[in-house]
Amino acid sequence: MSFTRDLGLGLSGFMRAFGFALSNRMGWMFLVPVVLWVVLAFGLFAVLQGPVDALSSWIADRLGIPMDPTSTNWWSDVKAFLNGAREVIVMVVLKLAIAYLLFIANKYIVLVVLSPLLAYASERTEEVLTGRSFPFSWRQLLHDALRGALLALRNGVMELACTVGIWFLTLFVPPLAPISFILLFLVSSYFYGFSMFDYVFERRRLRIGERVRAVNDRIGAVMANGMLFGLLMKLPLLGVMFAPVMASIGAVLATVKKEQGSPSQQVYRNEERLEA
Repeated sequence: MSFTRDLGLGLSGFMRAFGFALSNRMGWMFLVPVVLWVVLAFGLFAVLQGPVDALSSWIADRLGIPMDPTSTNWWSDVKAFLNGAREVIVMVVLKLAIAYLLFIANKYIVLVVLSPLLAYASERTEEVLTGRSFPFSWRQLLHDALRGALLALRNGVMELACTVGIWFLTLFVPPLAPISFILLFLVSSYFYGFSMFDYVFERRRLRIGERVRAVNDRIGAVMANGMLFGLLMKLPLLGVMFAPVMASIGAVLATVKKEQGSPSQQVYRNEERLEA
């Protein structure tokens, strides 16, 4: 019953996060991930431009189609066209492959790069909900951001290890293949949710062991937050724009509501006063 209740808290917190941000002058936070992502994408392509061009030329040379200089039929014309266009084709394929890898890795890249923003979004949300003041400090913000980035990297490594383990098990037990996709999604959801809720636990000054227990105590809310984050992040650009901030805010909404009682209690008194 507790899992189901926490699952509902996690879902409602995430879904309410967008409206909460707009009503409390936090809408600008949705623009930051887009700007950073565009800069990161263009920067990565600029850095890789030279190596990609060299690699595409090398591959194109190896893929050249032998030509018969004495032949003048239509097939010779096709081969000549393919030889002329192969470098462009290879370059396009390589750039698409890089874009795909960037899309696959973007969730943890976002968690690492946006950790200062997510830490501030989490802190600001709790200030609005509880009235508790957290004096701004660049030192504390950088500390929280660094800790959030390190946790994201840690969770990324752990998720990768779990993923490899599940794939390895599937190789030996092929009938588990359909289940493995569900397991992989649940594993990633757990670690994404963990990262978002950890910003709250950091303000409680919990040790890492205490944070793990706190996550497990509200596993339903953590999983719901992580699942919605993972699903939304699959949308190009829109996912990067909305998912990280909504997940960070949603984690606070769910945590405060759980800590302060049932929905009938006055958990969101400050929020409702500001929205009025």
